[in-house]
Amino acid sequence: MNENSTSSIRRQPGVRPDDATDWVALGRRLQEIQNTLIHREQIPRYGDEYYAEALRRLLTDSRSGWMPTAEHDRLVDLHTQVDRRNLREANRRAREARARYVTASRKIRGELAGWLRRVTNDRTVPSRYRREGVLLAADWLDPATAASPYPNPQPSTGTPDTTPPRPVSPLDPQLLLMVRAAGEREGLLAVGWWQQHALTGRTPSEQIYIARLVLDGIDSSDEVTLAALPRFDVTGYDETRYQAHAPAGAPAWSHLSDHERAVVIDAARDGFTDAVRDGVAARCHTTLNTSSTGEGEGRRR
Repeated sequence: MNENSTSSIRRQPGVRPDDATDWVALGRRLQEIQNTLIHREQIPRYGDEYYAEALRRLLTDSRSGWMPTAEHDRLVDLHTQVDRRNLREANRRAREARARYVTASRKIRGELAGWLRRVTNDRTVPSRYRREGVLLAADWLDPATAASPYPNPQPSTGTPDTTPPRPVSPLDPQLLLMVRAAGEREGLLAVGWWQQHALTGRTPSEQIYIARLVLDGIDSSDEVTLAALPRFDVTGYDETRYQAHAPAGAPAWSHLSDHERAVVIDAARDGFTDAVRDGVAARCHTTLNTSSTGEGEGRRR
C-alpha cells in the first residue's frame, strides 16, 4: 500500500480513503501460491489481472469481513476524534455541574446558617454548651459570617472563657474540608493572577483567541493547556501554611505522620486545582460573552 496515501489519510481523520491496494501484485502472489499448492508448476495458467479482479470482487464485498489498512486507520482516527469530543463534552458538563453545585451549595449553606443564628437563643437552646455548638455548626456551614460567641465566646458575666477549643483528630473530615477551602481561596487568587498576565492588556481579538484556546484545552484535558495554568506548590506546603489553613485545635504539623501530611496536602491541592480550572474557564466564558455582546451592539448600531 502506498505510504503517501496512508499518511494523507492520517492527516485528515474521518475522510474515507481511496482504494490504494495493489490488486495486481496480490493477484500475482495468489497465482504463485496456487501453482505451488495445487498445480505443482511454475508456469502461470492465467494472467495476473484475472486473479487481481477475482480478489478485488471477493474482498471488497461488504460481507467478506476484510478491511484494508487504510480503511482501518480511517476508522481508528474517526473513533479517536469521537472520543476526544466526548471527553471534551464530559469535562464541560462536569465543570458546569461543579459550578452549579458550588452556587447552590453556597446559597443553601448561607440560608441554613442564617436560620440557625436567628433561632438560636437562650429560650430555644437553654444549654450554653449546646448553643455554642449550634453556632459553631453555623460557622462551618457559612464561614463568611462569623457567629458570636464562636470562636472566643464571652459569657454574660464578662469573665473570659478559658475553655480550650475542641481538639480535632488528625484526619478529621472538618480539618480536610477547611484545608481544601483554603486551597480554593488560594486558587481563586491565582486565577486573578492568570487573567492579568494572560488576558489583560491584549487586543479584543487576542483575548477571544486565548479564551477559546484555553477553554477548549480545559474541556479536552489537554496536557499543554493544563500545564500552563497556575499550579499548586506541593514542595512549598509546610508547617506555616498548614497552621494558616487548619482550624483551632488541629494537631500540630509535627504530630502528623507522613501519610496524614500527604492527605492534607492532597486536600489543599485538590481545592486549588478545581478552583483554578473552574475560575479560568469562567473568566474565558466571560471574555467570550462580552465580545459577542459587543459585536451584537455594534451590529445594532
